[in-house]
Amino acid sequence: MPPLDKRTVRIMEIGKRHPEVRTESLEGKAGRIVSARLLPGTDLITGIRHLTKKHSILAGAVTVSFGSLAKAEVTWTEGSKVDPRKKGERTRLSGPVSFLASQGKVGITEEGEPVVHLHGVLVDREGRLWGGHFHEGNNPVFSTFEIVIHEILGVRHTRIYDDESEVGLLKARSL
Repeated sequence: MPPLDKRTVRIMEIGKRHPEVRTESLEGKAGRIVSARLLPGTDLITGIRHLTKKHSILAGAVTVSFGSLAKAEVTWTEGSKVDPRKKGERTRLSGPVSFLASQGKVGITEEGEPVVHLHGVLVDREGRLWGGHFHEGNNPVFSTFEIVIHEILGVRHTRIYDDESEVGLLKARSL
């Protein structure tokens, strides 16, 4: 196993210094439920961003998702402020692969553009499981991708840089 990078070690140290319970939260109300299908060839994240924009969702949760991808690319971490393009080691899978499940959040950037934070689990043709964070551009739908997004009213998920983790996170904000 490769050694841990400096950022990972630093974040692990933060956890040791703060053994108390630390949270951030806002309360919202259940809004609309968007049930959709991404069609073959559509990139997974691009498709979810399109649905978020089409239905004007400011905050939501991806609660149901399954289907197949023609190929897949996942990472276990996101880029840091030092190098936002460095997304951790990418695992690339030739397809088709079966997409078993995911969970995630949808929201908007400070500029109002839709953003998706999605983690999921895949199985390849040999039955091996893979999982991680999905990025836009390298996860085209194979035959179908079913998805349900639950809107959260009274809250806005906005991508905001988090100093502690050194990544842009979808944080809940009041409207």
